[in-house]
Amino acid sequence: MAEGKESLMDRFHNELTTALKASTTLVFVETSEWERLEGAITKAVAREKHEKQNDEERLFLSYSDLRGIRLWDGKEWCEDERIKRIRAIPAFPMKLMALRDEFSYPMVTLLDDQHLRLHNDSHSGRNAVVQLLRDLVRLKRDNSPQAMRKTFIVAGEFPNEVPEIAHEMVRLTMPLPDKEILTLTKEKVVAQMEISNSDVDDDEEVIRAALGLTVMEAEIAFSHAIASHGSLTQSSIPLIMRKKRDIISRSGALDYIEPKVKMEDVGGLNQLKYWLDKRRAAFSPLAEERGLPTPKGILLAGVPGCGKSLTAKAIGNEWSMPLVRFDLGAVFQSTVGSSEANIRNALKVAEAVSPCILWIDEIEKGLAGSGGSGNLDSGVGLRVFGTILTWMNDNEADVFVVATANNLVNLKQNSPELLRKGRFDEVFFIDLPDKHSRKDIFEIHLNKVKDVGEIDTDRLAEMTSEWSGSEIEAAVQDALFSAFSEKNRTLEQKDLMASIERCTPQAQSMKDAIQQMRDIADAIGQRASSGSKNPEGGGGNVY
Repeated sequence: MAEGKESLMDRFHNELTTALKASTTLVFVETSEWERLEGAITKAVAREKHEKQNDEERLFLSYSDLRGIRLWDGKEWCEDERIKRIRAIPAFPMKLMALRDEFSYPMVTLLDDQHLRLHNDSHSGRNAVVQLLRDLVRLKRDNSPQAMRKTFIVAGEFPNEVPEIAHEMVRLTMPLPDKEILTLTKEKVVAQMEISNSDVDDDEEVIRAALGLTVMEAEIAFSHAIASHGSLTQSSIPLIMRKKRDIISRSGALDYIEPKVKMEDVGGLNQLKYWLDKRRAAFSPLAEERGLPTPKGILLAGVPGCGKSLTAKAIGNEWSMPLVRFDLGAVFQSTVGSSEANIRNALKVAEAVSPCILWIDEIEKGLAGSGGSGNLDSGVGLRVFGTILTWMNDNEADVFVVATANNLVNLKQNSPELLRKGRFDEVFFIDLPDKHSRKDIFEIHLNKVKDVGEIDTDRLAEMTSEWSGSEIEAAVQDALFSAFSEKNRTLEQKDLMASIERCTPQAQSMKDAIQQMRDIADAIGQRASSGSKNPEGGGGNVY
């Protein structure tokens, strides 16, 4: 994070303190890290006490089904006679009522993992709990001493909306640990594992590898690295990354990609490459000092198989930034509210690992229902789409979005808001490669083949008019299998020409759709390729 920019955790602390100072009755916090949340609340209570010196100190209580009810005395968790009386009450709704009535002092009570009681209609006592929380809001409005400066915080990993009290609560999201917190976590694990300081690296590479994990997940990753290698150094990074990929991928929506593709492995697209090259250093402190805006992202739309996904992987490699693939289709689940929660969680992870590349693949499929009434999916598509747009507008983390779309026509019809000016830094249309680009693509794939004869790539490029890059790659592979099947002989020109003659490019059946996409692209963005190798040298697009 650049100096002077407010961290996500600092913002969360400020929002939580403001909620307490405003005597907010109900707060929902989305997090799975109860220890960090307890620490944040104690900090907010102490901060409020400091800023309100004449006001009565606020008590902090915490309740969970496992740990029961506890009282924080400023140094440790304890219990008194009131706590013992509440512990003896069997039913949770009655415990909640006792918490309201037993303590006449200002207080904040953390109800850890109690969101399930509120969201599950069949949960025993659910209606009673919701009604009690609503009554607390009403008592506050009546200036009742039972409710003044009494805040109930409901926390959980996916605390979705509760319709009955949705308009009477404040919703906060606690960010994942930043470098500072993970550094403390690393030091804690090192002390517990009792390894020598000489076996621990002090640089940020190990910490950066753990970004995107919770504190508990980071502890597991660090502990496994030490157990495997007896140290926690740069050599531990691959193991930490594997643990991180395994943990993050469990959501089904995110995947960490280790891109091995370089920009020179992508044929053509000189306009796009030129644009990216000018912005590769935009996330540096020097760029911020100059006052340059941090790039938001690009939309790569166009014909399937022409290099959109390959380019996304190459950007991560070229810019030396983590590449996180976001599968938007996997976000939609049958559980009401889980799709929105998965979206928020995925975006939270992207912010935690920033600076990074967030690759949203085939965005038009995930947002297909957003342009309709929302009736077919109970409005989930509209809410998910709205969450993404809001995040793209408000996001201040160094996350560069690379969205890819195969069907620009559907995207314009269903999600026109996504294409308006300013949403992305630029919209690029990746068309079928021209002759020069096709020659480049042939040469890229032939350079990977060990035993190749004299090949006329100019002739091959002429024969493959209206072919996509993936079709060219498939033709080279098909020709290689032909040569291999004949006693593993040298790959020759005749093999490639025969393979080309056997294939019919898909573009021949997509002419009208491709032209529609070209027309839309010209109106809202630019072509990824030009007829000149120098983007500033003029020349029209060649197909």
